[in-house]
Amino acid sequence: MFPILFPFFHWADASWLSLEIRSSTWQFAILEMIHLVGLTILLGTLWVLDMRLLGLGMRRQPAAELARDLSRWMWIGLWIMLVSGVLLFFGEPMKLFGNPSFHVKMMLLVLAIGFQLTLFRRVVSDKSASAFLDQAAAGLSLVLWFGVGLAGRGIGFL
Repeated sequence: MFPILFPFFHWADASWLSLEIRSSTWQFAILEMIHLVGLTILLGTLWVLDMRLLGLGMRRQPAAELARDLSRWMWIGLWIMLVSGVLLFFGEPMKLFGNPSFHVKMMLLVLAIGFQLTLFRRVVSDKSASAFLDQAAAGLSLVLWFGVGLAGRGIGFL
């Protein structure tokens, strides 16, 4: 799909880490469970915040305060997901090279993290943001993050 990346995927496939993960019966499965726990923590906290922005829950608590309260858990979930995701990548790099779902997931992940750290953060912290802007930010956040999860799920089918 992206021929320029082939040398990197080939290097990863021949690395000691890749060989270690592939040689174990349980490592990949355990890493996948840890990855899903991170994804669940991240999506769970984002779901609560996005529902607040959509006006569907926790209306008495300001969005900025809720975001601050959930921030630690969001970061924990994201880091668990990223670290375990890199390790999962090393478990099967050549399979992932030709998998379009993997490439879609990576593009959505970059967009979702970028959105979360820039525009979404600004909308949440802006007390004068309009309801439309809150709802648009929440909707885009949900689409991007659930897209990451769905594309990740699609990796196993291709």
